[in-house]
Amino acid sequence: MLPPTKDKTPPPADRGLEEAYRAARYTVNGIPLRIGESHPDFDRWLTERSAVQYTILTAHNPRSTPLHPPVNEARHATLLKLLDQLRLDYVSARGEDPAGEWPAEEGICLLNLRPNEALQIAVLYQQHAVVQGERGGVPRLVWV
Repeated sequence: MLPPTKDKTPPPADRGLEEAYRAARYTVNGIPLRIGESHPDFDRWLTERSAVQYTILTAHNPRSTPLHPPVNEARHATLLKLLDQLRLDYVSARGEDPAGEWPAEEGICLLNLRPNEALQIAVLYQQHAVVQGERGGVPRLVWV
């Protein structure tokens, strides 16, 4: 894997991107999540899965550059293959723009993987940010 990365704040030019990420709805196991909001149903689900921490990420649209759907699907397939090879615990996730201006992105929710290790996967797939959190906390946007 890649060397660990530290959380970063976006450069001023990317404030619009940050706003879009914060406005997005992230869905895991049918439960919609928003950055900075508590989600008791999600906490219960995490408890059922014996999960303490999570990371939501995608392989779609690296560095927020739109790719054709077949390319995004192929990137997602390679992500799933990597996670299976590493024997990581994950479930499907989805990120959606509530305004409908950006296409929905299929992704995954990694369970109980150390945050820096999850960030390494996001770097590998050229993502700007991920959503991370802990059971009982609120989802937060973490820049890669």
